[in-house]
Amino acid sequence: MTPAADATMSLVNRYAPLGVGIVGCGYATQSLHLPALRGLASVRVVAIADTDPERLRTVGGQFAIARRYDDYEALLRDADVEAVAVCVPPRAHAAVAAAALDARKHVFVEKPLCLHLDDADRLVERARRTPVTAMVAFNLRYHRHVRAARRAIAQGLIGDVELVRTLWSTQLRWHAGLPEWRRRRALGGGVLHDLAVHHVDLWRFLLDSEVDEIFASTRAEADDDQTATLTARLRNGALALSSFSGCAAEAHEFAIYGHRGSVSASPYRADGFALVPASTFPGDLTSRVRGLLRSVRAAPGTIASALRGGAFRESYRSEWQHFAEAALTGMPAESTFDDGRRAIEIVLAAVDSIRTRRPVDVTRRRRPPETAGFPHA
Repeated sequence: MTPAADATMSLVNRYAPLGVGIVGCGYATQSLHLPALRGLASVRVVAIADTDPERLRTVGGQFAIARRYDDYEALLRDADVEAVAVCVPPRAHAAVAAAALDARKHVFVEKPLCLHLDDADRLVERARRTPVTAMVAFNLRYHRHVRAARRAIAQGLIGDVELVRTLWSTQLRWHAGLPEWRRRRALGGGVLHDLAVHHVDLWRFLLDSEVDEIFASTRAEADDDQTATLTARLRNGALALSSFSGCAAEAHEFAIYGHRGSVSASPYRADGFALVPASTFPGDLTSRVRGLLRSVRAAPGTIASALRGGAFRESYRSEWQHFAEAALTGMPAESTFDDGRRAIEIVLAAVDSIRTRRPVDVTRRRRPPETAGFPHA
């Protein structure tokens, strides 16, 4: 941990833990967020809400959460709830997040921020006018490999970036009990809303540049957007190529190539980060020796990471730590509602590209935030 991070943690430890209420008790809450929050001194989960009584009973019992609400508005009235995690299906994100802001609660919203730009504009504007922390849960931003890659790029270690390549493939479609909304784009399902939204945010985060143009192709059989490819041009001139699937072999990786070298990583592997000079060929003896040494040096961390649930799951703990620090100390959140809005802007431009079969100018979708009243669903 850096001296600055040590100082921040020392400051955070002076505060009582942040009282969090979680709205929605589905997979993300039960398998990702609540396990990450166990043992996190800066956060105390005080309440959960869900319309499904069985989910409430199961999740509340598993994590010893006594206060259980079948109405999120009742949770918002709980005085011990200082912050609200919005983990409901995406079509309900906008309404729940807006209500939490109106209740003057800190707000943590699972990605995507919402499904429509008008709703995103209203949320961005409302968050600006409300003196609370408002953050989108782009957990990959807080993954240590992503942080290392961003530092290497910012320090010029790989030179000017020419190309970004990412891949995320899962077996999601074959999971038993997959909710119907996960299969329909209009409801927030499919790989564009579920996976691509993370990586288009990474394009912006890693390169510190906006996306100006995008072209997309998708494959749909039983589900919408079961597999997709995106190609994009960023404002700094770099080109990005990303592929996603919800029904293929498990894989997750990214690589950024510059004229001096490259950085690459697998978020699933604790030892998966590499910074390589441009003159190095992947299969030569030097590369193999370097790779072996990296694995040996990373072995203690790899074992420790595995005991904590793995490198990918650690990113959830790190994002919650950041959110708690921001809420307790007033420091700015790193993945803001505006970042969430930008990601939705890019995804919806990709949807337009699929419909028209042409590249789409993302910049034409940008407009000043609206300040009209929020339409509650």
